[in-house]
Amino acid sequence: MTQTSISRIGRQSLFITLCVFLCGQAYAMPDEACMECHSDPEMTTEMDGAEISLFIDYNIFKETIHAENGCISCHEDADVEEGEDHPVPLAPVFCGTCHEEIQQTYETSMHGEARLIAGDMQAPKCHNCHTKHRILPPSDKRSPTYPLNIPDTCGSCHKEGSSMTKEHNIGQTYIVQKYSMSIHGKGLYVDGLIVTATCVSCHTPHNVQAPNDPRSSVNRENIIETCNQCHVGIVDKFKKSVHSPLVTKTDKMLPVCFDCHTSHNISRVGEKDFRLLIAEQCSNCHTHESESFFETYHGKAGLLRGGEKAAKCSDCHGAHSIMPITSNKSFINPENIVQTCKTCHPEANEGFTAYIAHGTHHDKEKYPALYYTFWAMTGLLVGTFSFFGLHTILWIPRSLIERFKEISKD
Repeated sequence: MTQTSISRIGRQSLFITLCVFLCGQAYAMPDEACMECHSDPEMTTEMDGAEISLFIDYNIFKETIHAENGCISCHEDADVEEGEDHPVPLAPVFCGTCHEEIQQTYETSMHGEARLIAGDMQAPKCHNCHTKHRILPPSDKRSPTYPLNIPDTCGSCHKEGSSMTKEHNIGQTYIVQKYSMSIHGKGLYVDGLIVTATCVSCHTPHNVQAPNDPRSSVNRENIIETCNQCHVGIVDKFKKSVHSPLVTKTDKMLPVCFDCHTSHNISRVGEKDFRLLIAEQCSNCHTHESESFFETYHGKAGLLRGGEKAAKCSDCHGAHSIMPITSNKSFINPENIVQTCKTCHPEANEGFTAYIAHGTHHDKEKYPALYYTFWAMTGLLVGTFSFFGLHTILWIPRSLIERFKEISKD
């Protein structure tokens, strides 16, 4: 037998011995002894000026994931000699005894640091999300961590009007309400799709960090991979587009998912409200192009009633697979532009695509023909109206004189 094998057997023996020891400690006092008192629904105690119920529904506890654990597995200081009373109150339960890795993650999270370092007692700890004696697996519909219940669980702190939102500057408002109206929220509440994104899908269950923290799953540098958990195909397209840092090397800030879709109030892309905002969203980076767009027929039509049907930026350039015009994969490449226009204009041909999509008379260098034509027509109109306007003004006194002569003759 090798030295490695002996070492492995030694570690296994030590682990088994430790487990036996801990189990023996855990069951030193049977649960029945605890339930002699805690089965009474009227049993209460006063803590910090508030009356706290000490009733435990043991039948429900036996359905939880901790059913095989005895009471003193968590409440170690309740393990007293027969006939003795345990201390009141008991020491806070330390879940890290069993859930060491999760505990370490929590301690370095925004919630953990707020509570353990800053002393903010409103910051959640384990039981705020998982409860104390009704801890059920996330697959159980009764569990507060079941997907359908997650928004309400997180909303107990993050819902507008809660003590948390009143006393802390969370940074965003009406988070839960916005989520419930989003495509993710409607998928959850209306369609019952528990595979849709919930709070923990984006923020993680235990490693919640501030968005400006590089460790955060919703930080600008990490959000693409976070969304990639569900939107694999879209992210694959995005990574090949001009907006991807893998393609475009620049010191400027490139857009990521939430720049266009927002964080919590994510709309279905085909709906009116979303389409009406596309040009404005693109203008956050492409100011000049957006201004010229609103000078065109598409832009002006988009401002009218029913304007959501008019072509928007993404209809011509694509949404996630935006490529430079020189790429043969670009929707506006000369090889593809006719097909792109045919999406809305079935009769489109090469002559039709001669239309200047962003043509504007404001850009003398780029569109000199439009620039000079605009000013020529403007000069013609101003000159014509000025001439006839002056003629009319000069004619008024003469008209009045002639009118008075006629009156005098009468």
